[in-house]
Amino acid sequence: MKSIKLFLSILLMCFILTACSEKNYSPVSKELSVIVSINIKDMTVSFVDAERHKNVMQWEMEKPYSGGLILPDRDTLLLYGKGVESVDLYSLSRGEWVNSWNTGKGIVNGIVLKNKKEIVFTDQERNQARFFTIDGKETKSIATKQNPFTILEGKEKLYVISLNDEELTIIDKQSKIALDSIKIHPFATGALLRESENELWIGGHGMGTEAEPDIHVYNLLNGELIRTIHAPLMPVNFIEKDRNIYAISHGSNTLYKIPESGEQIQSVQIGANPFELSLFHDELIVAGYDSDDIYFVDPASLEIKHQVNVGKGPFQLIVRESR
Repeated sequence: MKSIKLFLSILLMCFILTACSEKNYSPVSKELSVIVSINIKDMTVSFVDAERHKNVMQWEMEKPYSGGLILPDRDTLLLYGKGVESVDLYSLSRGEWVNSWNTGKGIVNGIVLKNKKEIVFTDQERNQARFFTIDGKETKSIATKQNPFTILEGKEKLYVISLNDEELTIIDKQSKIALDSIKIHPFATGALLRESENELWIGGHGMGTEAEPDIHVYNLLNGELIRTIHAPLMPVNFIEKDRNIYAISHGSNTLYKIPESGEQIQSVQIGANPFELSLFHDELIVAGYDSDDIYFVDPASLEIKHQVNVGKGPFQLIVRESR
């Protein structure tokens, strides 16, 4: 009798898991360039036509994903979340789940390396940078400082910034060995690597009740602080285009345009609590976390050209160009 109950329980569990994995979503054409918005308040993923500036579909997810990336095939959407036990892969063109990697909880960020053969995740449960092949095999894990988040890739090195430590971890890409660290300001978040200029621009939230008003620019060769650039409040994301650096400060709802000299800064108010900044062709894209919109901005004039409503709490933007 007990064996029958156990068998039925296992059968029911398998049925539930299979039902979850076989849920179908609206397919996303390979011919469509889309901005993928990961929305964390309502656990949805929105797909915005990048050329027509229109929200064309929305997936309602069953797990609390906070970020993702597109694999080199340009069809597979990989999703992760700190409280999710696995990294899950979905086919955009088929609108379905295809695979899961059992990573355990803690994954908060990830990048596909330029060799298109490896992915590096930051894991806040283990405080590690974890290397995976493109098909999901873990090959190496390297200890970082507490609560790693931001990952930047240079020609020979990776730079990992942790939220709760005043040192960033430097990793040799070839040997996958941790090298010397760089001393940085506390509660650093978001960064831009300007390797040809030997510069690393880093933002942050600030400490305690004091919000971070500045961007810190460090020398990559010796780790020294070169200068600070005033960009209040809480600059947390950066993009460079045509030797201008664009920074989003979510504490003041401001998008800054900063020449590399750091002088003659322009700015515009945008969204409500903007966290994410991306780029598609000749348009900047900003996500307003509390306004539930994404904004397409002319980088030359900082004029907001289009405003598109997405799911609630857009937290990360992923650009997928058509084939």
